[in-house]
Amino acid sequence: MGCRITQPKNGNSGKKTMAMGKFRAALLAIGTMLLLNACASSHMRDAPEPVAATKPSENAATLVLMRPSFFGGAIQSSVYDITTGNSEFVGIVSAGKKIAYEAPAGKRRLMVVGESADFMDADFAADQIYYARVVPRLGMWKARFSLEPVPASSSELESDLKSCTWVENTPASHDWARANIQSVDAKKAEYLDEWEKGTDKPFIAQDTGRKAHP
Repeated sequence: MGCRITQPKNGNSGKKTMAMGKFRAALLAIGTMLLLNACASSHMRDAPEPVAATKPSENAATLVLMRPSFFGGAIQSSVYDITTGNSEFVGIVSAGKKIAYEAPAGKRRLMVVGESADFMDADFAADQIYYARVVPRLGMWKARFSLEPVPASSSELESDLKSCTWVENTPASHDWARANIQSVDAKKAEYLDEWEKGTDKPFIAQDTGRKAHP
C-alpha cells in the first residue's frame, strides 16, 4: 500500500510549530545569558565602552583584548604587562568579554596566564588602537591561553568585538592580582625562556592598528 500524505485541515499545526520555535529560541537566549554570567569573573565589572577604546591619552596607544571563544569558559585568563620585568596586572578577560589597556607608545611585552603562561610582543605607535584575542587551548588539567594579534584590517574583527562586552577592573580584581602574584611570577619564570627560544612568536606591528578617533 502506498503512503498517503494528508494536509492539515487548518493552520493550527503551523502556528504551534512557530510557537515552539520561538520558545526554543527564547530558552537558548536565556541559557546563553546565564552561561555568560557564570563564566564572567566576579572580580571584574561590566562597563560602558571606555574612552581609551577610541581615543588613548597623548603619546599612548590602546590594546583591546577580547575573548570571543567560549571554549574553556569556566577558566579565567589574566593578562599582565611584563615589559619592565615586573608583572603589571592588566585585567581578567573572561569568555565573551573585552578590556581596553592603555599603554605608552613603544615596545611592550604582554603575558596571559591560565594553567600556563604565554606571551606576545608589540610595538605600539601613539594615537593608535590595537587588537588581540585571548585564545583558549587544551591544557593538561584546565585551559591554557595564548595571545593572538588581530590586525585592524581583519574581516573578523568587527564580529569578534560585537560578540564581547566591556568589563573593567575593580578593587577586588586588584586584590586578586596581589594575592596571586607569586603563582603568576612562577609561571612566567617557567615558560618565558622556552617562549623566547621559539621562532613564530606573536607580534603586533605599529602599522597593524587603527587610527584613534579625532
